[in-house]
Amino acid sequence: MSDIYVKMKEKRDIWYAMDRSSNEQRMLAEQYYKAELMPLIIEYFIQENAKKVTGNCDAMVLTLGTSYEPLVLSIAVLKPEKVLILYTDKSHHLLDEVIEFTKLKPSQYIATDVDAENPLQLYQKIKDIYEKWGRPKNIYVDFTGGTKSMAAGCAMAGSAIGAKLIYVAGNFLTDLRKPEPGSEKLCHIDDPYTVFGDLEREQAISLFNKMDYVSAYRIFEELEQRVPGTKEYSALKYISKAYNAWDSLDIIDAAENLSKCYEIVVTEGKIERSFILNSHIEKLEKQLKAIKMLEKIHCSEEAAKDKSVIFNNIGYLIANLYQNAMRREKQEKYEMASLLLYRILEIVEQKRLWNYGVDTSDADFTKLCENEKVLLENANKIIRNIKGFTEWKQLDKKISLLAGYIILAAVGDEIIKAKKPGKETDSINRLRSKVDARNNSIFAHGYEFISKEKYGEFKKVVEDYMNLLCSIEGIDKEELFDACEFVKIST
Repeated sequence: MSDIYVKMKEKRDIWYAMDRSSNEQRMLAEQYYKAELMPLIIEYFIQENAKKVTGNCDAMVLTLGTSYEPLVLSIAVLKPEKVLILYTDKSHHLLDEVIEFTKLKPSQYIATDVDAENPLQLYQKIKDIYEKWGRPKNIYVDFTGGTKSMAAGCAMAGSAIGAKLIYVAGNFLTDLRKPEPGSEKLCHIDDPYTVFGDLEREQAISLFNKMDYVSAYRIFEELEQRVPGTKEYSALKYISKAYNAWDSLDIIDAAENLSKCYEIVVTEGKIERSFILNSHIEKLEKQLKAIKMLEKIHCSEEAAKDKSVIFNNIGYLIANLYQNAMRREKQEKYEMASLLLYRILEIVEQKRLWNYGVDTSDADFTKLCENEKVLLENANKIIRNIKGFTEWKQLDKKISLLAGYIILAAVGDEIIKAKKPGKETDSINRLRSKVDARNNSIFAHGYEFISKEKYGEFKKVVEDYMNLLCSIEGIDKEELFDACEFVKIST
């Protein structure tokens, strides 16, 4: 243990113990740190890291963040002839500290402000100064300070001009808002992609959360290849591909990729609790169950032969369509959302008729009423009160949406049963008016575009019938709808 370290430790312990209960006392602690502790930290850092520096440092670029200490240390050990310091509005006040400790001459350094969230601007400024300096050969870029975007810009610029990339690592004391004295060390970066990869990671996560799963997948796939030693990007790649497939109703591909994602998260989450998506593990398990059930409904021979497989699990189908519609709504794609909601209305009607043994594609009306004429007459009683409708001469074996609800009203089904007898037509007329708005849209039979207002009215009608179905049939709406709602990734 060196004499410098012993002295620094003594001063450090005194600094740790200082009272900081008031602003005045905090200022005294800061003054002590600067006057007594910082000179020893610098001396110790040079002692421990000087051997990591080879040759003279012709020039150096640094980003100034919320701490001045890392810049002071790297300048002290490298002793650059020329220095470029990049600061932001939030860090400008720390520039004086850097200059004070390093004793840089005005002719030695350039200090300029940058936009913390604009790596391209920062990249260009570094390139411009590099050219102004006459392209120095032995140049270093220290990206310790600043935002991730600033670090990324530095890394990209450093790579372009052939600079050595460095940063000062250490244990940060959150309570004291300082690096732990003596923990600082100089580190080199061989592959700049490991730095600006963070920026691309943030971009990919942002795209994912905006439901651009294709673009997110491409970035995560590239990161997976370029950044070794982690399964994070593999998991994110698979969930992006799964959600894109699921969103496109490609259930088989969605199930395959979601399974791969889930396996990675389960395995890695046992090793590292903070592993990406580990906080969503229960949700992913629910989603995997849901997608496999949807695969059974949509893609199995069993369902193709026996529709009861579908209707016995109808809650999954409704939840999937509804959440898909909500994603289209967030994108303000109201025509697409309306198509999906319309299908839910059909499913509600089809499920209620199926309960009587009636298949809407080839109806056997004797399952509803022994005498079809009686059923026809009851249906016509309702139709007489529906504007624009003419009475039926016979019952069509292929049951349309509105026809299905009329028939359900005719048999007094709970889904359309009025609180007061004879008021069933009020519900039918309301339903018809909203369905007509959808039918007149460009994606259905007309040439109109659905406004946000009309969409909202139609959505309300669909939700009323959907919620009633779930209530009547004991469908766990909250559980299933949650399973079909896509997760958001936190950074």
